[in-house]
Amino acid sequence: MALTMGLARAHSQAPASPAEKNCLGKANKAKIQAYVVLPCLRWDIYAKWKETGVWPDDAEANKALEGHSAYWTQQLKSGRAIIAGCMNGDYWHNAAMIVFEAGSPEEAETVLKNDPAGKAHAFQAQVRPFGVFWLPNKFEPGADACRGAQSPSPK
Repeated sequence: MALTMGLARAHSQAPASPAEKNCLGKANKAKIQAYVVLPCLRWDIYAKWKETGVWPDDAEANKALEGHSAYWTQQLKSGRAIIAGCMNGDYWHNAAMIVFEAGSPEEAETVLKNDPAGKAHAFQAQVRPFGVFWLPNKFEPGADACRGAQSPSPK
């Protein structure tokens, strides 16, 4: 939500002169009280994939994982999801994370329980409170590294 508000502000302002660059920094003004989901792929699916190098032909799990992607895309579009990602490599335990906003721990649990992959038991997941201290504004139009804030060039 903070990024969206920042983008709206950036579009409504006149273009900054070169001397008034929007320096890279925090997009959010204060800590965001959020929740993190740590999904863990079901062991039998992971084990088959790791052993053969081929994703298992498990129609129910595949459908649930497609639903998982659509579900969290919907959460992003509604402004609830903040960030999501996964580890690159063949890690099984806590190979991904999703950070999202919810009004209470109970609401966060409900959000998690509505994930199609969780409903189908394609993965195990836990949800925990998570404080987001800052989000970068580097994706806002006009955000740029300013003099003095840039890293020195390698020699």
